[in-house]
Amino acid sequence: MVANWRQQTSVECQADFDDLLDVGIDIAAERLSQNWGLDPIAVLNDRDGGRRVVSAVQSDSDEYSSSASPLKDRLVDGVRAEADGLRSVAIVSNVVVDGATKPRLEILLEHREYALQILVPYDMPDPQTFDLGPMKAAKGTPLVWA
Repeated sequence: MVANWRQQTSVECQADFDDLLDVGIDIAAERLSQNWGLDPIAVLNDRDGGRRVVSAVQSDSDEYSSSASPLKDRLVDGVRAEADGLRSVAIVSNVVVDGATKPRLEILLEHREYALQILVPYDMPDPQTFDLGPMKAAKGTPLVWA
């Protein structure tokens, strides 16, 4: 049950998730308003307390990939390769949910001890307006520390 994820995690994990969610939404809003698109990005919290934002570079082979999200897959692979030096991550992407009328931000939050998936519908009637709908959370599948 997602409602008790805070009871199952450390104070460090909770603080990281709260912060990563805010940062992930801010970066997504900025990139969507500037580019009208969002390639997947990752926000990495290093073990030593540093923070970085990384993305995968699109390649010609992406159009031949069997994956629906080759950029996201490559990004996750790159983050996984750095897992030993990381404390927590957020992987932020734009997703389309079947039957939904609005696009969603998917924010995959992962700490060494827990994974959480957040879906946030949004609307951008113009470049200056980024309206968020109600968030939905579910226990996530670990991608980095699987």
